[in-house]
Amino acid sequence: MEQMRMTRMMNPRTGLGRYLKRILTALSVLINVLLGGSNNQTFSARNHQWQRESKPNVVFLIDIFLGKGHCLECWVYWKTRRKW
Repeated sequence: MEQMRMTRMMNPRTGLGRYLKRILTALSVLINVLLGGSNNQTFSARNHQWQRESKPNVVFLIDIFLGKGHCLECWVYWKTRRKW
């Protein structure tokens, strides 16, 4: 029973998992802004933008740790949310 409760809490869609994801996203936005990036854009999305502009970037490194296509997904999300 206790293990089921912990598993549910760590699920990315509920409880602690969702909270931690939001904290990490906010931290990514903060790092990006401190480094001169756009407001409300994650560091991953910014790196994908740099890749599109043939600027030096660390997309390959981020994608190794967070999954293939992570930076692209972040960039697409940022571009669509920006228009709202």
